[in-house]
Amino acid sequence: LVIIDEIHLLGQDRGPVLEVIVSRMRYISCNLDKAIRFVGLSTALANAHDIADWLGIGIVGLYNFKPSVRPVPMTAHIQGYPEKHFVARMAQMNKPCFHAIKNHAVKADGIKPTLIFVSSRRQTRLTALDIVAFMSADPDEDPKQFCKMEPHELEYATRRVTDQSLKHTLEFGIGIHHAGLPERDRKVVEELFVEAKIMVLISTSTLAWGVNFPAHLVIIKGTEYYDGQLKR
Repeated sequence: LVIIDEIHLLGQDRGPVLEVIVSRMRYISCNLDKAIRFVGLSTALANAHDIADWLGIGIVGLYNFKPSVRPVPMTAHIQGYPEKHFVARMAQMNKPCFHAIKNHAVKADGIKPTLIFVSSRRQTRLTALDIVAFMSADPDEDPKQFCKMEPHELEYATRRVTDQSLKHTLEFGIGIHHAGLPERDRKVVEELFVEAKIMVLISTSTLAWGVNFPAHLVIIKGTEYYDGQLKR
């Protein structure tokens, strides 16, 4: 039995290594006449039938679970933006992000945790600062409503981090998380979000791999990103 988790990563850098491993195991299985059972798992896979064919799995062994089988119902909202230029389009999305948090995460029984995924390290900071500005500019909003820390807890948290932008956004209950932050800063942000001390976390896709954070609302600000190796 071979279990392959996150099999959709075949399209990433580690894809060729995974292909070689599976192909070699299937070749050895054929030569030794001993069957190997492959189980591939993925949360998001567009071409499940193609992957199943490659693994030698028939229609009987292919399971594609619809959102309706989730123990917690999930609702998806898609919104388009006409702006052609990337930076301007990202900036255009910030106010709708703020309104989405107000409409879907601010409930009568309290504020629910929100994750916002952006395409770059710079966008984590810009998005956080824009949301802070929108909250501060609205007279009907408490600018620090996303911060659930007592003054001494906030002071201790800001002393533990070194990034100046993060120090500023933590005061408003908003965290930023990306690979460019020191490891200590990332750990502090993760702890604060899991413990519901901050209610909004803005991150790059690195947080999505292998980290299980509870969130009532997840916002994905586009699917475009810059690839440094391909330079596009």
